[in-house]
Amino acid sequence: MQTNLSTSMNPKVRIIPVVSRTGRSDEHHDGRKKRIAAYARVSTLLEHQASSYELQVSYYTDYIKKNPAWELYKIYTDEGITGTNTKNRTGFLEMIEDAKAGKIDYILTKSISRFARNTLDCLSYVRLLKNLDPQVGVFFEKENLDTLDSKSELFLTILSSLAQEESKSLSMNATWGVTKRFSQGKPHIPTTYFLGYDTDEDGKIVILEKEAEVVRRIFREFLEGKGTARIAKGLMKDGVLTARGKKTWTSDSIRKILIQEKYTGDCVAQKTVTIDFLSHKRVPNKDHKPKYYIQNHHPAIISKEDWDKVQKELIRRNDLLRNPEKKYRMTYSGKSVFSNMLFCGHCGRPVTRRRMTSSKNGEKYHFTTWHCRVAAHRDIDKGIKCNASYVWEEVLEKAFMKILHEMNDDRDEVIREARLASEDYALSEAEQEKLVELETKLEHITNRISDLAARESATSDPVYDATMRHMIYEQEIIQLEYENLSKMESESIFIKKHLEEFIESLDDLSDDDGFREDIFVKTIEKGVVHDNHQVDFHFKCGIKRSIGADRKDYM
Repeated sequence: MQTNLSTSMNPKVRIIPVVSRTGRSDEHHDGRKKRIAAYARVSTLLEHQASSYELQVSYYTDYIKKNPAWELYKIYTDEGITGTNTKNRTGFLEMIEDAKAGKIDYILTKSISRFARNTLDCLSYVRLLKNLDPQVGVFFEKENLDTLDSKSELFLTILSSLAQEESKSLSMNATWGVTKRFSQGKPHIPTTYFLGYDTDEDGKIVILEKEAEVVRRIFREFLEGKGTARIAKGLMKDGVLTARGKKTWTSDSIRKILIQEKYTGDCVAQKTVTIDFLSHKRVPNKDHKPKYYIQNHHPAIISKEDWDKVQKELIRRNDLLRNPEKKYRMTYSGKSVFSNMLFCGHCGRPVTRRRMTSSKNGEKYHFTTWHCRVAAHRDIDKGIKCNASYVWEEVLEKAFMKILHEMNDDRDEVIREARLASEDYALSEAEQEKLVELETKLEHITNRISDLAARESATSDPVYDATMRHMIYEQEIIQLEYENLSKMESESIFIKKHLEEFIESLDDLSDDDGFREDIFVKTIEKGVVHDNHQVDFHFKCGIKRSIGADRKDYM
């Protein structure tokens, strides 16, 4: 009898897995030894990390030599370099180039985080090495992962992502630590190339008097009317060296010194921020994160009063590029005290300096005048017409000195007019009380923000973020109202102070004086030149005087 085996048997299937073997520990297929490279990296130059770096190098040297099928090609290293970006890792990049050139068969490294904390970089370089002919494998010891193993891609993706998140967490913790110090009034101010300052043995910032004198000179000359380019030329002419010991000064380097608030003893911390922990790209802090203004942090080289004057003068010179109606542009010049100070009474455009030629009795002679830019056909706006006459520079100088002597003879009237001008800006009693109240509120809300910032956690907290945004908004509202009242009060104080300076200038006046450039720069806000050679001088103390500037009246 025949038995039907197909119905009585249930077939069983057992899958025999492929034994994954990359041959990492074996000799090369042609019998020669495998050329093994190792990569070691630490991300800071701290002493304990430096010892870790040395241990990694020593370990791989011994480890590779122990395998008879291997030969050590080279140990590539990067010391004090971050792993979030490969751009600045010269040892790593050299290793990749050698692998491309066929000099390496395998790379050993401690872990994925040592190789790269950036998922994209890690996978990109692993695939690049894997696609070479012949292939170059990477073995990560900590994870026991060989990139030439067919199963490695998924694990590598997951583990490198974890390494990237770990790096992000470390970056956030480090950032939190830095901002914590800012909120406690402890900024980091390197003085290696900081003109005028040095750090003593106790870590305190001290003044280098010789360099500080250069800083004071720069601020002084700027307030005297010189432009940044002229200041730079003067320093080079006198052989003054920069903070880096260089002989060359530039207009930009002078400007950076003029806007540096640290010369007043204060410090604005977190002026720049890192927007991407992978690329480490830093950008100016334009409302990305809070800034910290730390007062009286170190000795001052420049008084706050002089620093404020310089900032206002920088703004004034910048505003010369356009008038209040933003109709014209004008470049600042410090070649003459009249530069950027005179305007046409007919069209409102700047009055500029002209070197002119004439003749008398058959002989040519040269003279300097000041002429409306439009009338002199120097304005870029060809649609504007003006027929204003020029005035001689020599006549302007004599007219100014004549006004000074007249005002010196009538001081009581000068003082009366200046006081009336200051009263126009003076705050009422109610406004004064409001200003004090706002100042108290502003100090209170600022302290609250500082206290909250000091308690900031390293992780994102929605309650913290909402509270901080609300308080910053409240601070901005109070600050705006305070600044409006403060500006009026400052203008009144400004006029009174300039009246005192003007009286001091009159006291210094002598009948034998020629043109006093120093008094002009110190006391004049602007001048207006009219068609009929009439000139209006507007003084900083809030008063105006007009005088004829016709050549025949002075020559």
